[in-house]
Amino acid sequence: MNESEFNVSNAELIVMRVIWSLEEARVDEIYQQIPQDLEWSLATVKTLLGRLVKKEMLSTEKEGRKFIYRPLMEECTAINLMADNLLEKVCATKHVNILQDMIDKSVLTTQDIEKLTQALSQKETVSEKHCNCLEVTGSCACKHEHEQIAV
Repeated sequence: MNESEFNVSNAELIVMRVIWSLEEARVDEIYQQIPQDLEWSLATVKTLLGRLVKKEMLSTEKEGRKFIYRPLMEECTAINLMADNLLEKVCATKHVNILQDMIDKSVLTTQDIEKLTQALSQKETVSEKHCNCLEVTGSCACKHEHEQIAV
């Protein structure tokens, strides 16, 4: 998989979360773990598995008459790629808003907060953030002011 083109749908991500949890599984085992409120058919799960194999997220190995699916990408790698993709889609001047919102919506332990505090204390700062919405600096439509960052 070309990691710069990482694109997994929400439905595919549900299937991947099952496989990451089980480490390897057959279609029927995966299907049993899909939340029933989604009302997916077995055919839907098979379709999603096929897409994930094409995207090189899963490998398949025939065992008798069944296929065993195994992840080709670790969950933490996928999460990091999703975060990278999100940050690439948003103006650099608004990254702090995304991070703050994610922290506000997250369930965090004391140890989690200590880890975040340590990461922030070690983060190299810049004197100024620049809009990266458009090629021509200062001509974007996101109506922000270029924020100055304390160093």
